[in-house]
Amino acid sequence: NLTPCVLPMIPINLAIIGAGAQAGSKGRGFALGATYGLGIALVYGLLGVIVVLTGSQFGTIQANPWFNLIIAAVFVVLALAMFDVIHIDLSRFQSKLGGGPQKQGSFLVALSMGSVAALLAGACVAPVVIAVLLLAANIYEANSVAGLLLPFVLGIGMALPWPFAGAGLSFMPKPGKWMEYIKYGFGVGIIFFALYYGHLSYRAFRPANITSQGEIEGHLLVDGAT
Repeated sequence: NLTPCVLPMIPINLAIIGAGAQAGSKGRGFALGATYGLGIALVYGLLGVIVVLTGSQFGTIQANPWFNLIIAAVFVVLALAMFDVIHIDLSRFQSKLGGGPQKQGSFLVALSMGSVAALLAGACVAPVVIAVLLLAANIYEANSVAGLLLPFVLGIGMALPWPFAGAGLSFMPKPGKWMEYIKYGFGVGIIFFALYYGHLSYRAFRPANITSQGEIEGHLLVDGAT
């Protein structure tokens, strides 16, 4: 929530859902913010359910060296976005999808905009979501409940400030230059994710190469003996 993809959008999204100063009361603003946050949590939770319930198929995909190589490449691209080498920001579409500020405040709009925000949070949030989904799939094999709940808990963390922001409580820090350092910190973390999945891909490719070389050498020895 402290990244440049999320924090500057808070006042814009509050205006879209009719929360904050436009809500009429703190109670209604709190409820609208909570509904917005519920949309975020439900989307991440649903993504988690889809991933972990694919079961053995997803486990097979994770063991594929090409899959790990693709994930590593995705993280490299997202890291480049963190360091402003490339620009990825889908959050600007949120205000266009909201249909303009809602004077009265609509719970349906708040729920739908929360769902949209979860998908359009941009490069700042995508690495965390991908990592949590992969981790949830691994945990699910040992503890099905924890695996299913983990992405939903991520959504709750993302949703936590919204009820209070909707009620007009200004406890979130103001956007500023410091967010750039947060983004660079994310970039460094994402690079480590890329290296991790790149290493998994390398290890998965390597045994096949060794086996192939061993088979070739074996054939040569047999042919030589013959």
